[in-house]
Amino acid sequence: MDIEVSQEVAPAYLENVLPILQNHKFKQLSRYTQHCWTNRLMHSLNVSYLSWVMAKAFGCDEKAAARAGLLHDFCLYDFHEKTPTGEHQAFYHPKVAAKNSHEIFQISERERDAILTHMFPLGPLPRNKEAWIITVADKVCALMEFCHIAIALARRNRVVIVSA
Repeated sequence: MDIEVSQEVAPAYLENVLPILQNHKFKQLSRYTQHCWTNRLMHSLNVSYLSWVMAKAFGCDEKAAARAGLLHDFCLYDFHEKTPTGEHQAFYHPKVAAKNSHEIFQISERERDAILTHMFPLGPLPRNKEAWIITVADKVCALMEFCHIAIALARRNRVVIVSA
């Protein structure tokens, strides 16, 4: 599986996320349906790019926003299945995503907080600007995906996921 990126995608954004996008385990997110027609990899890319744009606009840490947005749902299992702990997905998956992200990508505390709190108001209160940005971007992207509207990197084939 490969990820094709158009010239429309800002090189500065790609610089922040390329090591994650090249990771074999991360690419496995394409196997899981997220919201209706999209898969979890495309959803994560959309959240990441929108978060990066918002962080730039608000003078926040762009790299942390892009990385945390990309990793906020880094869980390699089907969200429709029961969790091992019996917790609802809204509470369980941010912990798994933070754990996976820490183990594989050595995320910063700022990135970890953004991942752990992205389900607010169903989960903990975000504690930094980037965490708030990820929370908002996740809700915006989910809403657009539920409405079958291409957003961020899904628009105009800015990023295409190609099966091997």
